[in-house]
Amino acid sequence: MRFLLKLRNVDGSHVRVGIDYRRRFISLLKRILREEYEKKRTRPYAFAVYFGREAKIGKDFVEGVRNINFRFSTGDSLLAVKFYNGALTLKKQRASHSIGEGKFIVGWIKQEREKELTGVFKTLSPVIVERIGFSSRKPTDRYVIPSEEGFEESMLENILRRYRNVKGKDLKVKKFAFEGLKIKEEFIKHYGGYLRGFIGKFKIVSDSEELLRFIYQYGLGLRTGQGFGYLEVEDGEA
Repeated sequence: MRFLLKLRNVDGSHVRVGIDYRRRFISLLKRILREEYEKKRTRPYAFAVYFGREAKIGKDFVEGVRNINFRFSTGDSLLAVKFYNGALTLKKQRASHSIGEGKFIVGWIKQEREKELTGVFKTLSPVIVERIGFSSRKPTDRYVIPSEEGFEESMLENILRRYRNVKGKDLKVKKFAFEGLKIKEEFIKHYGGYLRGFIGKFKIVSDSEELLRFIYQYGLGLRTGQGFGYLEVEDGEA
C-alpha cells in the first residue's frame, strides 16, 4: 500500500532545509508509527521526499521549501493501517514537526494506487546497493553502482537478504538481470557521512513476480527505512 502525505510549513513561508534532511523524516516516522517503529529492525517499508518545483537544491541546503510531499510504501497491510491512522492523528492534532528552519504540519493524506508491474522502474529516492565482500567503509568500496563489476550479483544478494529479514523465509530466484536505461551516480550526505547510490530509470528481468512486487512495495537495495530505494513503476517502453 502506498500513501502520499502533504506537509506544509505552518506560517506558509519558504524556508531552508539542510541537505542531510532524511533524519528529520525518520523522526517523523517514529512519531507516526510510535511503538510499532521500535518493533522492527529491518524496516518493512520505503519512503521518499519531494520538496516541490519551487525548491532549489544546493551543496549544503535545499532552499525555498514550503510544501513537502512525503511518500510511504509497504506490503504489510497492518503497518499501512498504523501509518495512516498515525498520520491522521497528527493532522487532527495539528502537531508540528521541525524540518530545517520550518515547522511543518500534515495538510492531508491519501492512498495512492499501486500500478501493474512491468519490470521497468524509476527511482523517487536514491538506491543504495552494498557490495558483496566490501573491505572498507569508504563509499566507493562499500557501495556498488550499475556500471561496476559485481553490481548485479550484489543487488540480488541485497534483495534476497531483505526479503528473508522482512518475510521470514527465502525467495527462490532462477533468473535476474538489471538493465540501466538512464542512470546517474549520486553521493548523498546522511547522518554526517556520505552514502553512494544511483537514481534514474531501469529494467529488471526476473522469473519471480514476487521479487518485482517486493522491491516495488518495500523498496530496492538497503536503508529503505532511511529514505532510500523508493520506486515508481514506469510503462514497459525502454
